[in-house]
Amino acid sequence: MLSRLTSRASLLWKPGPLRESLFYATGLIATRAISLLMLPVNTHFLDLSEYGRLEVLMALADVGAVVFGLALPTTLSRFVGTAQDWEKRREVCAHIFAVAILTSAVLAAAGFAAAGEIARLLPGDPNVTEVRLLVVTLSMEGLLGVGLTWLRIRGAAGTFFTVSIARALLFASLSATFLVSGFGLVGVLAAGSIATVAQGIAVGIIVLRETGVRVRGIEWWPLTIFSGPLLLSALAMFALGSLDRWFLADTVGTAELGIYGVAVRIGAMTAVLLQPFHMWWFPKRFIVLYEPHGVPRSAHVVGLGIVITILGAVAVSLGGPLVIQVMTPAAYHPAIYLIPWIALIYAVQETTSLLELGSFLRRDGFVPLATNAFAAVVVVALYTLLIPRYGVAGAIAATLIAQCARCVVVHVVSQYYMRLPYDFGRLGMVLAVAAVTTAASFALLPDFWVFIGGAIAVPATAATAYALGLLAPYRPPVEEAAQAVGA
Repeated sequence: MLSRLTSRASLLWKPGPLRESLFYATGLIATRAISLLMLPVNTHFLDLSEYGRLEVLMALADVGAVVFGLALPTTLSRFVGTAQDWEKRREVCAHIFAVAILTSAVLAAAGFAAAGEIARLLPGDPNVTEVRLLVVTLSMEGLLGVGLTWLRIRGAAGTFFTVSIARALLFASLSATFLVSGFGLVGVLAAGSIATVAQGIAVGIIVLRETGVRVRGIEWWPLTIFSGPLLLSALAMFALGSLDRWFLADTVGTAELGIYGVAVRIGAMTAVLLQPFHMWWFPKRFIVLYEPHGVPRSAHVVGLGIVITILGAVAVSLGGPLVIQVMTPAAYHPAIYLIPWIALIYAVQETTSLLELGSFLRRDGFVPLATNAFAAVVVVALYTLLIPRYGVAGAIAATLIAQCARCVVVHVVSQYYMRLPYDFGRLGMVLAVAAVTTAASFALLPDFWVFIGGAIAVPATAATAYALGLLAPYRPPVEEAAQAVGA
């Protein structure tokens, strides 16, 4: 159902090279499928406490990825976009790739030196070896970010697909081997390090052959003024995405955190289901905005994206419990009651990303920084108040409230810079059908059979959106189309 809706979206705009889009979408689906297949392996060989400690380390990985990445992929896209020819674009990539190498080396050395202190400060009692293995993985973040972005800029979708799938397969095979051999959490982290370094070497060789590395001539100030706010903005989003694990580890312990982590893994599929739409729409959204009828057309496409997000949340909410019960041991089964709420959180997050078009119309990154910083302050305050008293439920409530607040602020700010005529009335009707059918499924069906409700909830939600005209290709009013032709 979701794939058909995304395909229908391509009618709204020429999709560009179909081959590239298929490679990116297929690569995304394949890597996520491999990750999902590893869930029963991890939960079988890692007990609740180890899985909870993995969640603590993954939260460190999230913030570490932001620091090591330094917003260099977005910076590369921005500066390559202003270059006049491919020779200049290669020079820009060579400069930014040099920055990635230098900063990765410095940050990796600092991470190794501080591993003991980091392990001591983190909740969940990770050890120095675990932290250092994570630092090895993170040391490739900047290199891979720049290298993979360059491949997408070049249109090398086949190469992008190959190196991404190869990393996922290598990680899965090594991780399973190490777990079976009894290495536990250290084995999972070691597998991640080896697979990431292998991908980093492969991507580095490709980029070095195409652009080389140039330290001389790097314009440090323009890079800093552009990437700095984006880096701070991403750090603020870490509070909304992973910081709750650290609060929870000290409050509920790593065992309950392991249950929460499994629920998050499944709930996050809500965002994954929207990714093919993201890959199609996001590179074109500013182009479409400034074309004839661009404002109403953009609003219509965003509405379509919101419908897909709602459908994804319903599918994950009702299908996730079956995945948990079939693929994980019984100790993890309490996670099924958390999945609908986490799916809702991701649905709000993805809706915000669709509504934030106007926030990026300025030439700097300070508007996203301000809105994300606002949300970070709200969520940290709520974590402090709610997690000590309510544990996991408090974390979910705090994150949901903060995400909703961020969504409202982003929408208001974006509308200030560019007013788009969203049809929230009809979207609200679709949301109501989704909410009622999902709630009824949980209320009326036994735990194992909740997924059957999806056979009613998903088609009913999609049919409502179709009947309201939200899935149809955009067509300008007849009089406006006639004026455009006349002009």
